[in-house]
Amino acid sequence: MDVTEVTGGARNLSELADQSPWYAEDLAVGDWMDVGSVRVELDEITEFAAKYDPLPIHLDATDSPFGQVIASGIHTMALFSGMASRTFIPRLALVAGKGMDRMRLPAPVYPGSTLTGRVEITGITMRERRADLLHRSTLVDQNDTVVLSFDGVVVISRRTR
Repeated sequence: MDVTEVTGGARNLSELADQSPWYAEDLAVGDWMDVGSVRVELDEITEFAAKYDPLPIHLDATDSPFGQVIASGIHTMALFSGMASRTFIPRLALVAGKGMDRMRLPAPVYPGSTLTGRVEITGITMRERRADLLHRSTLVDQNDTVVLSFDGVVVISRRTR
């Protein structure tokens, strides 16, 4: 039987880091965590693009409609994933990733940008032994402009009774 938890948490999960792993029963809708910050330099943008996304807007500022090169969306996602994989994900009683929806890149990432990530729990669907943990993830630049957002789902364990 599926039951979606709708309790309001709004706790900063960083304050509960020493209480991990976090099982489904330990978390609530509204709980959140900042996952870190990273500065993105020109050489990193062009090296990533040359290897994985060699489009002119990521490699050559000459004809860029943005006035300079911008980071690839895949690079932006990888930057967020790296931060979350070091801070948030290891604290979960994780079974597996399940997917993501509504990924958006509403603003470009420029060389010299400092990006900061956050995860907020938006739903918990309990199952017999596991739960689907829904989260809204965002990445903002130094001006608080959202450069990445997506809704993710991971499967986490429930506490055994």
